[in-house]
Amino acid sequence: MVQRAAFPVARCEEREAGFSLVETLFAVLILVVAAGGLVRGIAQSSRARQAAADTGLATRIARGRMEELLAAPLRRGWPWSGYHEAVTPGGSTELGGAGTPGYFAYFGEDGEPSDRRAARYEVRWRIRELTPPGKDRLASLRMEVVAMPVSGGAGPIVRLESVRVANGE
Repeated sequence: MVQRAAFPVARCEEREAGFSLVETLFAVLILVVAAGGLVRGIAQSSRARQAAADTGLATRIARGRMEELLAAPLRRGWPWSGYHEAVTPGGSTELGGAGTPGYFAYFGEDGEPSDRRAARYEVRWRIRELTPPGKDRLASLRMEVVAMPVSGGAGPIVRLESVRVANGE
């Protein structure tokens, strides 16, 4: 009789090391939940960054207009010879669009002056006289500047106020 060589048969005598299908699915589930939280955090961070950039742009535009108003010549008496139109009392800062704002300008995405069609922000300003004019008194003006998104746009509204007293000349 001829003997044949038998191939050894691998047997699982005890549980072998490695991951089962259930353990792998559970690990994938944990990774998916963690990734979802990370994506939400990144999206929220992006929205916050954009809101901060929009507020910074609106503030820069409003501050620029206020600096122009504060730098315009203002002398004793009202109106004085050669007075600057930028500091003539008038204008409106109403946000509801109830009337013509009087003094207004439009600015684009880059913060530079723009026409209404390409504008991102509208700036309105109002100047009020606080002391009655006279040769013996200094004129003082209250200046208000509001930068807001053009109608229908989303974004922050920035309001600045300042009081200016005429030079003693």
